[in-house]
Order: sequence, then C-alpha cells, then structure tokens
Amino acid sequence: MDGLEFLKHLRALPNGGAPKVIFCTTETDLAHIMQAIEAGANEYVMKPFDEAILKGKMSQIGLL
Repeated sequence: MDGLEFLKHLRALPNGGAPKVIFCTTETDLAHIMQAIEAGANEYVMKPFDEAILKGKMSQIGLL
C-alpha cells in the first residue's frame, strides 16, 4: 500500500477526516500533487525540504 492508498483508506474511515495530513514525497509532477490533494491531503511537501518549509505548512493547517 502506498501513501495515496493509505490516505484514501484513512479518509474513508469514520472520523477519518479529522487527522491533518501533510503528504511528503519526492514526486514533483502536478498530477501527483493533485492526486494527493484529491485523496485528502491537507498540504503537500516535496523532498528535500527544510525545517522552515515544513513548519510553514504545519502552521497553515493549524498544527503549530
């Protein structure tokens, strides 16, 4: 099971929309980003990333 499949299963669970999910991957193409967002990702971070980027994304979705 890959990350997209996991996220789809998570979001299908009762209260599965509650956890905040930041999708972190080496994939950089727009199609993959859209798949992650459509599957329920709250944010998307491409590797490699630095601490400031991750903290910014976490702040945007209310995790900081």
